[in-house]
Amino acid sequence: MIRLENISLFYPDSGRTILRGISWNIENGGRWVLFGPNGSGKTKLLEIITGYLYPSGGSVRRFGIDGGADIRDVRKRIGYLSTPLKERFLKNERLIDVVVSGPCATVGLYDEPGADDYGRARRLLDSAGLGGRSEQPFGTLSDGEKQKALMLRAVMAGPDLLILDEPCMGLDLSSREDFLSSLESLCGGKELSVIYVTHYVEEITPFFKNIFMLKNGGCWYSGAIEDGLTDGVITGLFGREISIAKKDGRFYALLG
Repeated sequence: MIRLENISLFYPDSGRTILRGISWNIENGGRWVLFGPNGSGKTKLLEIITGYLYPSGGSVRRFGIDGGADIRDVRKRIGYLSTPLKERFLKNERLIDVVVSGPCATVGLYDEPGADDYGRARRLLDSAGLGGRSEQPFGTLSDGEKQKALMLRAVMAGPDLLILDEPCMGLDLSSREDFLSSLESLCGGKELSVIYVTHYVEEITPFFKNIFMLKNGGCWYSGAIEDGLTDGVITGLFGREISIAKKDGRFYALLG
């Protein structure tokens, strides 16, 4: 699916090394959490995966295609959701038009979608509990509803990889849990690879199986979540004493 080998990112002008020696294999159907402190390199790593940034060293292989392929074709196979995206849509744009614009990869509709496209968008909205609001202006939705709508938009084109970049940032507890439940309902049972970016262990549900941790641009841990979310690993990652508790399949962090 996605294979990174010994990736580095270096800015000669500033002398800064952003990423160093990153190797990561995201398999078909893999459900990964990308985790780490602020400034650890998560955003730059995502930009390399999606082809918006070229590494200084190492190799990237996406969907069995090497780095020399037309990146525009590669990006069509990636659904992407980031929190700032919701500010780019017009407040009076219909919810269903936001969702149906996914395959066009545009903010706003410039071509008239077909009846089949609208039918699929309505089914997705129904699956997320938003079916009765399809004609409602996007700007009148809550932040949690907007994030769910943008997730539906990201999967509208049937991508092979779904990247969710801190999708619950700014959401209250109820909206966060609603979003995570919708993610599991939408993607569970599908051969869809997922990368979910977060700073919070509380967002890591049993839906996810593996975790890739970054610290100062390098890989701190990569592997099964159960082995990674331990007191020792997390304390070392953040540089302060942290205890990890688990209840009913969910993790919680406690400062020492």
